[in-house]
Amino acid sequence: MRTTANLSTRTDTSDAAFVAAPKGAAARLLDALRDSPRTVDELMVDLEMSHSTCSAGINRLMRMGWVVDCGLRAVTRAGRTAIVWRALDTPQPIAHLRPTRKTLAARIDCALRILEANGSKADIEFVLRGLADA
Repeated sequence: MRTTANLSTRTDTSDAAFVAAPKGAAARLLDALRDSPRTVDELMVDLEMSHSTCSAGINRLMRMGWVVDCGLRAVTRAGRTAIVWRALDTPQPIAHLRPTRKTLAARIDCALRILEANGSKADIEFVLRGLADA
């Protein structure tokens, strides 16, 4: 069940609506992440969205169980480290979204998706660095 400040809204029907198919910006973000795992910074550029819209959309998708941190990190245009997000085929329960140690298999799966989508030398080097940190 989702957590809210107002406990009276915590019903089975409202929880079902909360994890229903995303709409608007969140739907565009989810579609993009289904193509390949990306950072918020990459999504901003690819989808021509503002940082606040993109970040809020990823946060909502994460709380809904549609996207997860794949365990890899990338450098943003500003030179900072960012989470690489990946889409799930079906939403996962919120309990699964709590921070956990990422397995090597999950990182390899995410890395393969990135390579399938892009495959540039820089992407390969990024993936290898991420796997070395596993």
